[in-house]
Amino acid sequence: MKNFFLIMMVCFMTGCAANVQQSVKTSNVQDGTMPDSIALDISASQSVSRSNDLSKSINELNQLISTDYKGSVMPKSSPNEADISVEITVEHFRYVSGFGRLMAGALIGNAELRLRVKLIDVATNEVVSESQLDTRSGFSEGLLGATTSRQLEAMSKKIVSIINSSVNNRQ
Repeated sequence: MKNFFLIMMVCFMTGCAANVQQSVKTSNVQDGTMPDSIALDISASQSVSRSNDLSKSINELNQLISTDYKGSVMPKSSPNEADISVEITVEHFRYVSGFGRLMAGALIGNAELRLRVKLIDVATNEVVSESQLDTRSGFSEGLLGATTSRQLEAMSKKIVSIINSSVNNRQ
């Protein structure tokens, strides 16, 4: 019984990975090869309050996608050289740090992140895929589970998965 409580306490303290829900709005995705290159553009919608945390999170997401994606990631200033243009818009954002969550626990609230991801074939200017990704943390995820950084990691993996399943129409 003592071991059970110890295991439960460890799970409560460390938390778990963020769950990402995907709503597909448009999908012209067919079986194909992974695009060789993408142009990545991440921005915030007008309804999201600007803050240092938002800017840091956008930079972190950009870095995570660039690291996770196995092809070439180009800056948004050179979309004509890429196979797919990836436009990511932050539609809802509530930042919760690991330190804040550890110190204040559930009182700090839950991290929230909603992104709109649009993939556009540069050659045809056709929308290949458009999805809305949403993740919200909960108290049950543990003290360190409900953080924006874990949500960004989960979102990056989901976005790379979406990109990898898109068609490379520039063969």
